[in-house]
Amino acid sequence: MKTFYSINSLFWLVVITVFIWLVVFPMFQLGMFTDGMLYASISRNFYLGQGSWWNIYSHEPTKIFFHEQPPLVFWLQSFFFQIIGDSVYTERLYSLVLILLNGVIILFFWKELNNESKTAWIPILLWLSIYSVRFSAINNLIENTLQFFDLCSVYFLLKAIKGGKWFIKFPLGFGFLFLASLSKGFQGLFPIATPFCYWLAFRNFPLKKLLLFSFFLVFGIFGIYYLLFQSPEIHESYKAYFASRFPGFPFTPHTNTNNRLYLFSQLIIELIPPIIICGIIFLIAKKFFIRFKIESKYLSERKLLLFFFLVGFTASIPLMISYEQRFFYLTTSMPFFVLGLSIVIKKYVIQIDSILQNKLSFLKRLNATLFILICIGIIATLLFAGRVTRDKELLSDVFVIGEKVKGEDLIDISNSGWNNWTSHTYFRRYFNIELVSGACGHKYFLVPKNENPQNSYGYKKVEWNTTYYNVYSTN
Repeated sequence: MKTFYSINSLFWLVVITVFIWLVVFPMFQLGMFTDGMLYASISRNFYLGQGSWWNIYSHEPTKIFFHEQPPLVFWLQSFFFQIIGDSVYTERLYSLVLILLNGVIILFFWKELNNESKTAWIPILLWLSIYSVRFSAINNLIENTLQFFDLCSVYFLLKAIKGGKWFIKFPLGFGFLFLASLSKGFQGLFPIATPFCYWLAFRNFPLKKLLLFSFFLVFGIFGIYYLLFQSPEIHESYKAYFASRFPGFPFTPHTNTNNRLYLFSQLIIELIPPIIICGIIFLIAKKFFIRFKIESKYLSERKLLLFFFLVGFTASIPLMISYEQRFFYLTTSMPFFVLGLSIVIKKYVIQIDSILQNKLSFLKRLNATLFILICIGIIATLLFAGRVTRDKELLSDVFVIGEKVKGEDLIDISNSGWNNWTSHTYFRRYFNIELVSGACGHKYFLVPKNENPQNSYGYKKVEWNTTYYNVYSTN
């Protein structure tokens, strides 16, 4: 019994509670960040056979091509549409699988570093405490898939560096690196710096081997893309990708800040929750008057901390070159920061665990409380699944209008209403409807209710009990 009622078992229950209430519960409610809805719509087009790998449709009726991201994530997500069907939960289940897989890779890292997984709740809890991680998972962002490929790449490269069957592990690390680049372009290539980060942190990695690994990583990626670009279709696709993402770089079309350090401040903010958790663990340890000797097994902690922080910085700092900086871009760097922090805090957890073994009744009560919270969370997730929580009025109207105009794939909308990109993604994803700017003579015309009422261009208002739009019809 004492083995089960420990701080490790207690905090695994904490992890499950946090995961259910802060990730799963909101994930299965309707309403999603614009980018996530767009990606789901494109993946659905793949499933329907619209477009191709290198000529993706963001919307089929008007043949609008999407070249702002490479195609791999959409292709992978389309398999979930094939398996599950065109459900409102398809992209959510894809995101759920990805966050679980990312958690598993973090567990692999922990076992590689510590030769045990019992205390792996530490990095998992710190990781789930980070808002960008949860936001990306809930909103079906590309960072979920990118995080998986980059974690796998760094994991296998680290194993190759440490020795033993490197001729198997290094190609695996390189393969996942390439898949990351097919998910989000340059942003996924930071594992290239892994050998250099390890050399800086440990200095027991031969410089010759560092240069050899780095050479194969860099020129291997360039070599593969050089061969791919020999295909006119792929070349044109990436030409459109660069034209849509990087014109006027660093002031790209999606520039959202004039301060290069914006993302650095966001990085600090995102790391506050795990740092607070580590601080609480340290203060608890201090309260119990725990003292530690400087033993040789703890001397490598600083080197591991430095290594993981260096990898984390290679995943985040280069993003500051551009003036397009969004906090969720940091998602892929977060596992490395929390792994570094977890290595340092682990010894305090072990000591606290040994002390709390004498608090068996206290641990039993906490375990029972957490188990009840988990059960309530599962029930609440099932009961509230499908409830609209984000963009409530807008999404409610999308469902009303979409059901009423079935068979229509083009709807006119006022010029100002057309600028609401969230409405585009909802109509595309759920009803395959494209919104056309201005009164262009299609059967229906939408005007946001905060605009002046219209009754022109031959349209007449219809009453569908909508709350966000006034709807007009040619009938």
